[in-house]
Amino acid sequence: MIDFNKNLFFHINKLTCKFEDESLEKEYQDFRWNKIRNYIRNLMVISEFFNMLIRLDDIRLIGLNVWYMAYHIAGFVVFLFFLFFLSDRGKKKWHQVYFTVWIIGLMNVGSFSYYFTDPAVFPVKGGVLPIIMILWLYVWPYFFLNSIVVTISTTVPFCILVLEQGSMTLDQIPYLYLIPFIFLSTVKWSKEKNERVDFVKTKKLEANHKLMNNTLQRYFGDVLTEKILEDDGELGGENIRVTITFTDIKSYSTIIEHMSPETAVKFLNEYFTEMHNIIDEHKGHIVNYIGDSVMVVYGAPKKVEDHELLAVSSAIRMRERLNEMNEKWDNSEFSRYWKNNGINQIEARTGIHTGSVIVGNIGSNRMLQYSTIGDTVNVAARLEQANKDFQTEILFSHEIYTTLTKQLYSQAKLSGEITLKGRSTPTKVYSI
Repeated sequence: MIDFNKNLFFHINKLTCKFEDESLEKEYQDFRWNKIRNYIRNLMVISEFFNMLIRLDDIRLIGLNVWYMAYHIAGFVVFLFFLFFLSDRGKKKWHQVYFTVWIIGLMNVGSFSYYFTDPAVFPVKGGVLPIIMILWLYVWPYFFLNSIVVTISTTVPFCILVLEQGSMTLDQIPYLYLIPFIFLSTVKWSKEKNERVDFVKTKKLEANHKLMNNTLQRYFGDVLTEKILEDDGELGGENIRVTITFTDIKSYSTIIEHMSPETAVKFLNEYFTEMHNIIDEHKGHIVNYIGDSVMVVYGAPKKVEDHELLAVSSAIRMRERLNEMNEKWDNSEFSRYWKNNGINQIEARTGIHTGSVIVGNIGSNRMLQYSTIGDTVNVAARLEQANKDFQTEILFSHEIYTTLTKQLYSQAKLSGEITLKGRSTPTKVYSI
């Protein structure tokens, strides 16, 4: 793991300009390769074109030198193999070695060929030294140490040759060689270090962004998180038709009365996890947890068809899953916490109602919560509580009853009537 709290510079070796963490260095090189692979291919093609021109000029001046010709023929064969036959993975692994060996060989074979050929005169003067350094330190994609090795290995023989032939004097070396080398090497070192620092900072930003997304998804769910990001955190209120459900655990206070806080939290988390999975399968969105109660909206924030059927089917499946969990708790004897208090098994009650609600971000300008408000919400909550009066587990309104499919309709039955707050006539309620 990268410790972002420490100074990023200390993660980079001061001599090699590479990350001290090998896995991080490998990750950086993979990242770098994806950016420079096309550049390397183009550089090879362009440089080989100019090499052909240099070879023709060298042959004109020094003739068909055996060692010179042998090296360049071999180099051309390796160039073709590297460019056309080596895999991308192979190019990534060997491109530093290829350029290092190729450049050192190219420059030194040329220099020595002129040195041992008499009376050939080397056509390049000492003033080209800074240009050579710029090529190896900036144009060619070397890592810091590789660029230093290549620069020294090619410019030292070059200096000897031009000094021998009188194209440069000793008093010119500080100006044409030492000062440019020190300056360009320092800038190269700083550039290498800064690129890695920027890479780590980018990784930190990506990690923070991923953490933010994961946190949003955990607290708000996938659908609402996507909508929050799409709307730049602003979810304006809208009036839409949805289905609301409330589900809570029967005799919850008695069940957790003799549990430790840790056991109670473990129990609730296990229960809610299983219920959440079912709610997700039926395209519901959990609006809120209130103790043992869970409030769910079907049809928002993402609109879905037949949200009434999804809500009823979800409630039935939640009941079935709770029965399966009771068997599991019996087998593990976790059920002792409620059976020893006269409760045979865990049961849940659900109230379901459909209608128009206002949905959106509700709260202060400092803290908002995605919620639903309206009479539909109140009716669903009232139906959940009415399960106690009718000795039922799933209770829904007449508005839900009229939307049921043939199969669900045949299973539903009229449980009775209740008078809702603000209404003068009783409301029929059904169970399933």
